[in-house]
Parts: sequence; structure tokens; C-alpha cells
Amino acid sequence: MSDIAGIDRERVTEWMVANTAPVEPPLEFELIAGGRSNLTFKVTDAAGRRMVLRRPPVSHVLATAHDMGREHRIISALRDSPVPVPHAVGFCDDPHQNSEPFYHKDFTDAHIRPTVLVAEAM
Repeated sequence: MSDIAGIDRERVTEWMVANTAPVEPPLEFELIAGGRSNLTFKVTDAAGRRMVLRRPPVSHVLATAHDMGREHRIISALRDSPVPVPHAVGFCDDPHQNSEPFYHKDFTDAHIRPTVLVAEAM
């Protein structure tokens, strides 16, 4: 297994197994490209379960812009609403586990748009 920037494989795996079962190690982490701010990883366990892990960027972290706890709370609150969101599985704010807070959610097959045009947002 090669190192992947932003993930302490051993500690993140340990935390996910202990706090959000069922998770079967070893875990594979794959960076999902195209994000503009926080890092997003596809995580696959030995049983084939797919999840998504989100964490702040490796450098230049702004507390208000990269608040993983807020993201986790929002998608958790929307779970039973008409807004389609993946199930929020777990949140870790212990810097010993991965240097920065992270959360993970179920993986949902969807189209990932690499860019959003300003005109589309208007």
C-alpha cells in the first residue's frame, strides 16, 4: 500500500473499525479528483463496502471554510428530508487519528462534475 497525502491509513482504519462497524480492513483509499476545497476519498473495505471520507486540505486550512463537523451535521440533519444525501456514517475530530477532523459517509453512485461555471450558478 502506498502512502496517500492526507490519510494516516493505520489510524484512520483503526478508528473506522472501532467506531463505525461494520468495516472490514484492509481499507483502500482513492482520491476523488475535481474538488475545489476539502479532500474527498473513495474508501473501499475488504468486503467491498464503499464509503466516502472527507477532510480539510493538507495545507491552508481555514476553520470556517473547512469545518468537517459542520458538513457532517448538515448531511446528518438532511437524512430524513426530501433532499437526497448519503448516510453520514461517522465523524472524528481527534487530531491523533489523522491530524485534521474527518467524516465519512456512504458512497453514492453519481456524476461528479469537475467544474461549475459561474453562469450556471446564476
